[in-house]
Amino acid sequence: MAKADYIISLIKLHYNNEPERFTTAALQIAAHEAKLGHTLVANEIKTIIDKAKETKHKNKAFAPDLQGLILENVPAVNLADMIASEDIKTKINRIISEFVQRDKLRKHDLENRRKILLSGPPGTGKTLTASIIANELNLPLYTILMDKMVTKFMGETSAKLRQVFDLIEQKQGIYLFDEFDAIGGERSRDNDVGEMRRVLNSFLQFIERDNSDSLIIAITNNKDFWTKPFSAGLTM
Repeated sequence: MAKADYIISLIKLHYNNEPERFTTAALQIAAHEAKLGHTLVANEIKTIIDKAKETKHKNKAFAPDLQGLILENVPAVNLADMIASEDIKTKINRIISEFVQRDKLRKHDLENRRKILLSGPPGTGKTLTASIIANELNLPLYTILMDKMVTKFMGETSAKLRQVFDLIEQKQGIYLFDEFDAIGGERSRDNDVGEMRRVLNSFLQFIERDNSDSLIIAITNNKDFWTKPFSAGLTM
């Protein structure tokens, strides 16, 4: 692509308010300059982008009720750095590619996979996978600590879940529901308390109704009961 085309593309993306694609285009320019041997220019562009990402992440604040329940991370691991089977890498790459080309899919009345379930024993790379997806998509990673969200007060947990899904709608990002079994682990048990069933039902309703531009990832140690409403699953 000629330099004039790059400039026109950047201007369009800026005024169309598409920060994700703007950053992608800027990185493409950096790669193009690097190939031409203009390493100083390429490095300067990357430095500007990195600083902008750090500032953007630091300036974001959550509602008082969600303080301590959501962690914001700046991912730094690439898919190429991941040690995994080709099958898993292919599935991850498909999720990333569909997200990048979601507008093209919508033109054909199709949707990208936006609700991902990662299952597997502790230490198999579930959280790392979420971080890689976020980094590849140049989006912040928000980790929702489900074990801390569950409280002893009637209705409080469901209210906080509603706030989380409002945030998912308002701020584009990768939302990772960590320790998801805190509400889902007892799904099959007949002696589960009524409040936890209500919290679980609320979560399922929220996630099914979600139509945001964010990507939702949940982590579980047991996938047997979670085939729906997630659109894709990975066993780590």
